[in-house]
Amino acid sequence: MTLNIFMDNVETQIKSRVDSFVSELSALVKKAALEAVTNALKAGDSAAPSVAKTTGKKRGPVPGAAKAAKATKAAPAPSAASKRKAGQKRSPDEIAKTTDRLLQYITKNSGQRIEEIAKGVGNSTKELTLPVKKLLSDKKIQAKGEKRATRYFVSGK
Repeated sequence: MTLNIFMDNVETQIKSRVDSFVSELSALVKKAALEAVTNALKAGDSAAPSVAKTTGKKRGPVPGAAKAAKATKAAPAPSAASKRKAGQKRSPDEIAKTTDRLLQYITKNSGQRIEEIAKGVGNSTKELTLPVKKLLSDKKIQAKGEKRATRYFVSGK
């Protein structure tokens, strides 16, 4: 009988301490969130404070740090792809120009893989897929190899 009373008393004390801990933790989280929002509003358009500043633990980069780092690097000249909106198709004229540049590059640098060609031409490999298919179907170039090991040559050489 006394053992049951003692166990009930221990359980009650444990539950009381857990409830107290949860309420204190909840209050601290609310306070940290309120401080973060207040600091963000004070900063206006500048970067919001990182979690490290409010909690003492680092959870990731400061949100504005990536933009600031990119702004300091020299921006490359915009390619034709960056002038289009995301998902927008290329015009037939643009594809024809890319195909011509690609053929000229392969003529001068025969035997390269698509990754090397893309770097040399200044386009992504994805943008070169259609022009390569057109040149292959017109038999202006030949492909030897499979998948990423495919090398491109001018036909007749």
